[in-house]
Amino acid sequence: MAIKCLSKPKKKQSLATLRRKCDKALQEAGRRVYKDCLVCGRPQQVLHHYYTKGSCTTLRYDWENLIPLCNGCHFALHNGNPDIQEAIMKAKGKEWLNSLKLKKQKTTKISKGYYLDILETLNKII
Repeated sequence: MAIKCLSKPKKKQSLATLRRKCDKALQEAGRRVYKDCLVCGRPQQVLHHYYTKGSCTTLRYDWENLIPLCNGCHFALHNGNPDIQEAIMKAKGKEWLNSLKLKKQKTTKISKGYYLDILETLNKII
């Protein structure tokens, strides 16, 4: 009698797992799209969310909400250095901020399909 090998069924990905994959892919795509820190011009190392990921799901993967920064400027920004915030505002302008404020008011329905679409889009950049 032959023994049949049973493969494990594919594990369904949770929303949290998909979100982490999208976040990782976003940072990788950011390294491809942006080469320099917006503030100081050194090599870009991280995409900073102007509106935090937790405060606005709609803007989490919106390129307009992402600021390319080096680790030094990112650290300084999160430690309250007003010069970094001022440099971002000077580079981006009031129209940019007003556009983000309008987008922030919209809601986005989060689902597995939403994250799979985001992941597909980001993987094309990577």
